Amino acid sequence: MFKRRAISVAALTCLAAVPAFAQQTLERVEITGSAIRRSINDEGALPITVVKVDDLRQSGVNSVEGIIELLSASQSSAPASNSIGSGTGGASYANLRALGANKTLVLLNGRRMTAFAFGANAVDLNSIPFAAIERVEVLRDGASAVYGTDAIGGVINFITKSNFQGGQIVGEMTKPSADGGKKEGASVTFGFGDLEKDKFNFWGSIDSRRTQRIRALDREFSKTGIIPSRGVNGNSGTTFPGNFAQNSTIGTANLTAPGCVPPLSVVNPSNNKACVFDFSSTIDIIPDVRQNTVTARAALKLADNHVLTVEGLATDNKNTSRVAPDPVTGITMQPSNPFYPKSYPGLNTSLPVSVGWRMVPAGNRTNESNASAKRAVIDLSGTIGEWDYKSGLIYSRSTANDGAVDGYVNAPFIRTQVGLGNLNPFEPATAAQLAIIEQAKRRGIFAYAVGETKGIDVRASRDLFALPGGNAAIALAAEARKETYRSDTNDDVVVAIPSAGRSPNHVGGDRTVKALGVELLLPVLKTVEVQLALRSDDYSDAGRTTNPKIGIRFQPMKEVLVRGSYNTGFRAPGLDDLYAPKAVTFTAGAKNDPLLCDANGKAIASLGGVQGRDCGLQPQVQNAGNPNLKPEKSKTWTVGAAFEPIKDLTFAVDYWNINIRDQINSIPVDSLISNYNVYKAKFIRCNTLSVSVQNTLNRCAGLDNNSPAIGYIETPLENVGSIKAKGFDLSAGYNTKLGAFGQLALSYDGTYVSSYLYQISPLDPFKQNVSAFVDGSVVFKWKHNVSAAWNKDAWGARMGLRNQSGYRDQNDPSTVVGGASFYGDVSSYTLVDLSGTYKFNKMTSLTLGVKNLFDTNPPFSNQSARSQRGFDPRYTDPAGRAYFVRAAYGF
Repeated sequence: MFKRRAISVAALTCLAAVPAFAQQTLERVEITGSAIRRSINDEGALPITVVKVDDLRQSGVNSVEGIIELLSASQSSAPASNSIGSGTGGASYANLRALGANKTLVLLNGRRMTAFAFGANAVDLNSIPFAAIERVEVLRDGASAVYGTDAIGGVINFITKSNFQGGQIVGEMTKPSADGGKKEGASVTFGFGDLEKDKFNFWGSIDSRRTQRIRALDREFSKTGIIPSRGVNGNSGTTFPGNFAQNSTIGTANLTAPGCVPPLSVVNPSNNKACVFDFSSTIDIIPDVRQNTVTARAALKLADNHVLTVEGLATDNKNTSRVAPDPVTGITMQPSNPFYPKSYPGLNTSLPVSVGWRMVPAGNRTNESNASAKRAVIDLSGTIGEWDYKSGLIYSRSTANDGAVDGYVNAPFIRTQVGLGNLNPFEPATAAQLAIIEQAKRRGIFAYAVGETKGIDVRASRDLFALPGGNAAIALAAEARKETYRSDTNDDVVVAIPSAGRSPNHVGGDRTVKALGVELLLPVLKTVEVQLALRSDDYSDAGRTTNPKIGIRFQPMKEVLVRGSYNTGFRAPGLDDLYAPKAVTFTAGAKNDPLLCDANGKAIASLGGVQGRDCGLQPQVQNAGNPNLKPEKSKTWTVGAAFEPIKDLTFAVDYWNINIRDQINSIPVDSLISNYNVYKAKFIRCNTLSVSVQNTLNRCAGLDNNSPAIGYIETPLENVGSIKAKGFDLSAGYNTKLGAFGQLALSYDGTYVSSYLYQISPLDPFKQNVSAFVDGSVVFKWKHNVSAAWNKDAWGARMGLRNQSGYRDQNDPSTVVGGASFYGDVSSYTLVDLSGTYKFNKMTSLTLGVKNLFDTNPPFSNQSARSQRGFDPRYTDPAGRAYFVRAAYGF
């Protein structure tokens, strides 16, 4: 490796690497510090967290998603389990500061990756090669002036191995003590050639991983969505045997009520003449996931001062999830039908009935999502005269599709067959009827999407002149990239399967982005260092923006350091934000029509309300992009201090404050409902639509044609308002030698969010989201991790404690039966992990451990934002206590 001058890594790699400030001449490296800070001199002007991934692997972490879960600054609510009951494509995202995954910039070796094809707004963590990662560097303040305009929430840089030699085979398994959820993985990494001695190095890695599904029935806390003791009424009015309705006489009824057919079909708590379906008991709470990754890197030293590097990456991710059997509504049954329920008391047998039928005979709906990511980078770096330079070409591509494997039925075909008297929705299916149902099943891809990024970047840096604290330095950078996006559906499939929650669409878009950046490092005194940065980005569709940043580091004495930074940000709307078509899908939870249902969730008949249609059921929403969106803009500032009161003991505290205006989002459905008089124009009712459109909507088909029911609620993306977030990051580390008993390292990493205020429109008051479930999500006041690592010779042991604070629950009157008497709080959540490792040599080791040592269940939650009920799958781990083994063999 060749030498470089004493300048910051941020200056050296202005657009790509994580910043750190070097105080002396050293080798060219990208590392910013160590996982456990041993000296206050390791603290820079910017708040940075560095994670050594090998340490996490020995703690049982076996995925990139698992790494992100351990970051206290992360408030991620987008794990892979979100694929259950939604069209996410199985993606998992990082979300620093709870500002949204689209405002956290994810890099691989300092350069961008293409956003996930579905959504086109953030990088799927599944596309990052876990087995090849050496460390993760997290810049916790805004970085738009250094890395790109979208780095409002911070930067996560995943850094792979370099100059790797030899080989290593790794096998690992994590097995919960309860059923399901087993994780298996194996990887082979090999490399040869020393870049300094042999003038070249090549390494490659092959990694394969699998996660086994967990059914809701496999865990006591998730086995049902109907929990009367807690007021939880997570059910669906579309059940088996089917409910029927004749609004002019009996309302909604079921031939088996009030006994119904438990355990899946139980009596409706608000109407003992009808039944409801316990859909939560039939779903997965963790999906089946298979992932394969191939990574390679070749480096060639062209001369003493020039290195050519080529990197390649390919990942494939398959996510299979299961939800409740298909609900088919809008079925019309005439009095002449042989299965017409003519014996039911009070029924007018001269009039038809409307039927809702849960297709239990068809089995669970099974979705399969397939995603792949490919990336190639050619990098040339070195020294020319007084300048260090780094340049690169990048190509990155993301593709994804999502479709039906089993259980989905052609709803129009089912309606026709019931109308003809060939199917009976009120009795178990005969062999002949099962054959018709099998014929009705639709399999195939719903939607497929592709995104590409092609780019070039050049950076150069050098010393300028002497200052009292050292040499001033400058870095210049330029970047250009083109982003493209395309999303399509198989129209005949999505039209036939309304429960897929998709509408026909064929859209695409592209943009070019050009950027110029400059950065100065000014050691104005031996105790004061100033970093200045300025970056100008020009978007072909969103305009030009220029964002400054200033960082100051002041160390008045060896034991004390004070630092601060300020920067602005600008996030252009994503391509999907702009071009996404109108698509009708279902809300995750049941809601009451704010016009046709009263405060107690009872239908208002005088206004045309129907209990089984308008109250306590999932309405449909129409999502859409918006070509008129404005960019989001931000201001971020931090101030902090680090201390080393005694040798080997350091701690730091950083205050952060982030303001965002013109936030891009949909107005949450809960807010639309609670502010109905303001937003009633967004509630599109059946009687305002054509019959042909009504027949494609869940609440408008059949006998509900031209009714006042909600056809769908418009929820397009908008510039909804502002966010004001602030809080503190705290960290501490202590290393001590225990003499003959080895060494002990203690560390603490925590984030305290003091306030998170947001608006649903620029004219609305701010809402507080800290420690409260509001509009579908929560922001945790406290999240922290504590760890202790002991080692002596070849032996090592680790203990980790993960904690997040409790909060006020959703307490939604449409799903919590009994109202306020059952409202409550979600308890804090603490998990303890323990592991032990024996290292035979540097590359060969055996690790045994247990995750969630005390088998702590997720705390109870009455949330209805996800298909899983009784807990919140976005913030907890339903696996329970799990034992793991990891064996690594070096050669």
